[in-house]
Amino acid sequence: MPRSPRNPAGPRSSGARPRRPARSELDALLARLGARIRAGRQARGLTLAEFADAVGLSRRFLTDLELGRANVSLQGLGKVADVLGVSSAALIAPQADGAASGRAELLRLVELVPERAADEARAALEKLISAAPQPRRVALIGLRGAGKSSLGRAAAESAGVRFVELDQRVEEVAGMPLADVFTLHGEAWYRRLEREALEKLVADRRPLVVATGGGIVAAADTYELLRRHFVTIWLEATPEDHWNRVVEQGDGRPMQGQPAAMARLREILAERAPLYGLAHHTVDTSALGLVKSREKVEAIVRAAASH
Repeated sequence: MPRSPRNPAGPRSSGARPRRPARSELDALLARLGARIRAGRQARGLTLAEFADAVGLSRRFLTDLELGRANVSLQGLGKVADVLGVSSAALIAPQADGAASGRAELLRLVELVPERAADEARAALEKLISAAPQPRRVALIGLRGAGKSSLGRAAAESAGVRFVELDQRVEEVAGMPLADVFTLHGEAWYRRLEREALEKLVADRRPLVVATGGGIVAAADTYELLRRHFVTIWLEATPEDHWNRVVEQGDGRPMQGQPAAMARLREILAERAPLYGLAHHTVDTSALGLVKSREKVEAIVRAAASH
């Protein structure tokens, strides 16, 4: 019986592999991955040499990886994520789409693996992707002036759940205002109280929305605890909006005795952006405006609370 002619331009079988990612897409993915790895390493206070020893990869390779010039294997990515205390998906996820899209991007990387090894790579990949955070609890992160208190309180009220300010819990435990905590005891004591306050919220299984301090992302272990037990939302904003909102609230501290305060604000935001970007969701409050930002946050909180 004669064989049917093959149509190279026709549809492939159901087992056909999807298109390979374009070079520009891979470049963007590697650049994002490198920036987040560098931010995570710095947040943990690791030098490149210490990081290389912990991960088991060469310092030169990790330097290229942080610069977005190296393509790491799935196993290598898992080792890096373990040392940084985050999931592999979180390191790659686009800021706006969170861990779900990060998982999709990781799965797309399988398409770069030779076909004979694709099944094995996919199985290994599934082991690397961490479980989703427990639903029903949402945490808002971002710098001062992001809108964590106002948007968080509105979203909690809309969903019928509690709203908690983490820094207020710290003040309650310390028995003094937050400014005095830093002045009298320093940041290290504040970070310890912050961690203890968060652990108490983790132990309380009831749904809630929590507004966190702006620097929680710099405490790697605390931030990972937050991401593991809460659906996290980064309330993103431009430096100008952060500044103006704080001043409008009657807080003149950003300007007091700091002629280069705006420049420093820009630096802090640039330093923390890759860490904030590890959140499960990003809401760009500057681009969306107050009303649409509130609607988006409320939708995320209601979806979490309904589980």
